[in-house]
Amino acid sequence: MNDTPLARLDAYLPAALPGGAMGFVQHLSLSAADVDLPRPLPEGQDTPFDLVCRDDLRIPLRGVAGRPHALPSGLFRQRVVLGALEAAARTDLTALLSSLRKAAHLALARDADVEAASIASGLDRYRLPHDALPELHADDVDTSVVLLGRRLRSPVVISAMTGGSSRGGDVNRRLAEVAQAAGIAMGLGSQRAMHETRALAGTFRVRDVAPDVLLLANVGAVQLNGGLGVDDVRALVEEVGADALCVHLNVLQEMVQPEGDRDFRGLEAKIGALVRALPVPVVLKETGAGISGSVAARARDLGVAALDVGGAGGTSWGYIEGLRTREPHHRAVGETFRDWGIPTAEALVECHAAAPDLPLVATGGVRDGRQIAVALALGATAAGLALPFLRAVERSPDEGHRLAERLAREVRIAMLCAGARDVAALRRVPLRPSQEVR
Repeated sequence: MNDTPLARLDAYLPAALPGGAMGFVQHLSLSAADVDLPRPLPEGQDTPFDLVCRDDLRIPLRGVAGRPHALPSGLFRQRVVLGALEAAARTDLTALLSSLRKAAHLALARDADVEAASIASGLDRYRLPHDALPELHADDVDTSVVLLGRRLRSPVVISAMTGGSSRGGDVNRRLAEVAQAAGIAMGLGSQRAMHETRALAGTFRVRDVAPDVLLLANVGAVQLNGGLGVDDVRALVEEVGADALCVHLNVLQEMVQPEGDRDFRGLEAKIGALVRALPVPVVLKETGAGISGSVAARARDLGVAALDVGGAGGTSWGYIEGLRTREPHHRAVGETFRDWGIPTAEALVECHAAAPDLPLVATGGVRDGRQIAVALALGATAAGLALPFLRAVERSPDEGHRLAERLAREVRIAMLCAGARDVAALRRVPLRPSQEVR
């Protein structure tokens, strides 16, 4: 049987076979599909079939059926190794897989244990000293910060996670409403799906509900090696009305992802070209494995406007990619790299030392306002949270608002109790090592 890693879709797709027979596909790649059938196809038979994506989209495929395996349900599962695809079918299948991948990411992040198992953000290794006589009124504490030229009422970014599927679009709008009400920033998920399928553009549009927020567009650096040009990126930024662009670095995720990209050569020059060509600031962002001091120095030399350190200790995207497949050895790879990376606090300290004038966002395992205050004291301009906001708004829109309010209150309490009137004063407060281990 072909050992191509197949991604597990979030739902079954019908497969229409000759003679009116129907099968169902839940595991799929660009080169193979596992088809569940009421009666098996003859092994080795070359079979055409249509993948029925929706009423207006059927993707014609054909492939050679492998050995059938009986399932407890009474159906038979066969791996169909796909032949050469017509250009239009390949384009449609690539776009479909991209959208379904985003939907699966969202479902796994919402429902599964996807955080690092034995590595923490490191923020709990520090504590702010308590000032029992702060000589401040709580209303005197100014929690606002300026990030990329925009003032945030609270030093919080709703970090990029979603978009590219219908459910992702609903989540984006809920998150945008939270950001607008709280006066905080928001990042969109990777707009690759939007570039591949124009019908998905609406899942990233939130300006009508969040006209005032600092909104960050998002593309993957490695997509610059896959045909995504400067003009394409400019159009993606303009179409969503973004104030800045995050270019995300996700080498680990791509390497574990079954259909991931593998060519990371020449990206520095292409990121530099984006920085020079775009009319908005460019932020370099990791997605959970951290940015080192040496990479921060290289990013500074490229002219990026800020760094999102995206450290280890929170959501593990390599692990999520392992969970998306049904093949146990591929899942084991995701498990192996579940705790890979530079913890958020370490990345923050290294990046601040290497590029002290570069604004930093501390993302990766940040879970409360006390940790946000510690991150600010370590040199961050703001802190980003993705998974907590995702899970909050999936429960209800009100939960998202309550989370933003709680974080703002906790940051204010931490600053007051440390005797810091504003974030500049907080950065002068000497941090102490903590005995806590989380």
